[in-house]
Amino acid sequence: MTSVKSFHGYLPHAILIAFTFVLYANTLFYDYTLDDLIVIKDNAFTKKGIDGLKEIFQYDSFTGFFGTQKTLVAGGRYRPLSIATFAVEYTMFNGFNPLFSRVVNIFLYGITGMLILLIFSRFNLQKPGSKWYYTIPFITAILFIAHPVHTEVVANIKGRDEILALLFSLISLWFFLLYLDKKKQYHIVLSALSFFLGLLSKENAIMFLFMIPLSVYFFTKHSVKRTLLSTGPLLMAAILFIFIRFLVLGYLNSPELPKELLNNPFLFATNGQKIGTILYTLGLYVKLLFFPYPLTHDYYPYHIPLVDFSDVRSLIPLIIYLALILYAIVQFKRKDPVSFGILFYISTLFIVSNILFSVGTFMNERFIYMPSLGFVFIISYLLVTLLSKRINTKSSLNAAILVVLLILLIPLTVKTISRNRAWKDDFTLFTTDVQVSENSLKCNTSAGGKYLEKAQADQSPEEKEHDFQLAIKHLEKALSIYPYNNNSLILLGNALVFYHQDYKKAIEQYLKVLSFDRYDRNAYSNLFKVLTMVDDAKETGYKLHLLLDLNKINPEVPEVNSLLGKLYGQYMGNLDSAAFFLLKATNLAPDNPASFKDLGIVYGLQKDYPRALQAFQRALNLEPNDPQTKQNIEITYGLIEQNAKKSN
Repeated sequence: MTSVKSFHGYLPHAILIAFTFVLYANTLFYDYTLDDLIVIKDNAFTKKGIDGLKEIFQYDSFTGFFGTQKTLVAGGRYRPLSIATFAVEYTMFNGFNPLFSRVVNIFLYGITGMLILLIFSRFNLQKPGSKWYYTIPFITAILFIAHPVHTEVVANIKGRDEILALLFSLISLWFFLLYLDKKKQYHIVLSALSFFLGLLSKENAIMFLFMIPLSVYFFTKHSVKRTLLSTGPLLMAAILFIFIRFLVLGYLNSPELPKELLNNPFLFATNGQKIGTILYTLGLYVKLLFFPYPLTHDYYPYHIPLVDFSDVRSLIPLIIYLALILYAIVQFKRKDPVSFGILFYISTLFIVSNILFSVGTFMNERFIYMPSLGFVFIISYLLVTLLSKRINTKSSLNAAILVVLLILLIPLTVKTISRNRAWKDDFTLFTTDVQVSENSLKCNTSAGGKYLEKAQADQSPEEKEHDFQLAIKHLEKALSIYPYNNNSLILLGNALVFYHQDYKKAIEQYLKVLSFDRYDRNAYSNLFKVLTMVDDAKETGYKLHLLLDLNKINPEVPEVNSLLGKLYGQYMGNLDSAAFFLLKATNLAPDNPASFKDLGIVYGLQKDYPRALQAFQRALNLEPNDPQTKQNIEITYGLIEQNAKKSN
């Protein structure tokens, strides 16, 4: 193997790090975006700092956000290492610091490029005497760093799980190679440890259990038998991770898919459509690697349409992948580097392709972060090899390589820097990408929500009008794609309230949610807020009909029973019905003093003073300093005394 020292010291590595910061410098002062809320900003475990580390490693990766373990995607998610780093950062800065987090992401990404250079430089891919900047290892590393399809991983802080998974997998490969060369036991221990850390970052690192011995087979002279025997510690690390993952997730490992479109994009697909759409997305991955435009964070239904297996859009990718697999198999024994690149690409993509199990979306750009290494290696190898065969003189060859490399790097660099701008904040990201993912339920809902937030904050009437209209436009578009999305309906209801003051139309949206999800607390919460805006005296019949319908949908909602009690008592004079619903409300929510106060008033009007006193006393226990309740208790005692005197 080529000595690392022959690779001109630290200069190429310094260039890779510097180039990485040039590419992503414009992201440094951006805010948290997208899934950063789940793993950082709104994650209860992360916000505990290092005190939350135990819980981060003890629960599913969504638990810190939702407060409970949920089966949002098949198999659950256990990726604690990156979340742990965010918790450490929280402690370091006594709060959130997106600038530091972004610096860390960029640095780790640059280190990944350095490792690619180091590892491939050990594989004797460059000709003796070649300048490092004209070699396959350096071109592979710099093309990897420059590729715009990686912007989601680097610019979205949450993407650190992807960065760490590949980084630790490459470190594992590096120490594995050292172990085979130098036979030092600590090298294989470090290899296994690095591999385990990669798995804790993201599960797709498991593919390096295959890629590490494959790399040794293709690029070294070590025997297959010794290589396979040496992978024992890696296998043990993988088994340990799987065991821990099972202990943590347990029942979440169920293969049952959620009955919700945004976490199960194939919910309404036939088997033919599922196969066809998977093939179609595999074709799109190839297209994005060759031509990374347009880019978007959102490939949810139905930005990616359901495509039948017989559709040409699925058949062409099928032919391409079969040809690639055939080439890789035929050239395997010859140890053709292109065969290695194909196997690396297909193997690492396979685990996130929806073929093995559902990943919760049709595709994502971050899913080809790891596979893209195989792609850029093939491009680098073909670039240098083909030009070497056609150009005889060294100076002309170097010039040709440089020209072609610049032709590749310049547009990649420009696209990466320009794409970064979309990751400034959620508003910029959602409103930019909805122009690409215009048929996505998720992106239209997100953009609509952000336009609604902006409209409510706008000072200019013209801007307010403009943003409200855009909010309603995108939310209605989302519902035209899928009319049963809770969030879209609730946001549309909110927009109708704030923009049109159309309370009844807004309530219709909340009722639609409750018609298929009778436990949605957001729908109830928004509905109750809007109901307070409806005139009780003028709309008594409307409110009564609405509340009775709600009570049929779910009779166990305390607020519904409380409002019915007030309506029957205050506006309809039906004290028996008022007492029935208010008593039920107090049983459902025994910590709500308002229901006890209203119930006390109803009992008082019924001249049932002992029960009225009991209800007021319960209210006072919950609100000891409430003057109105104290006054009601005094009045009730007075009435009891009057009754006692009359009876005497």
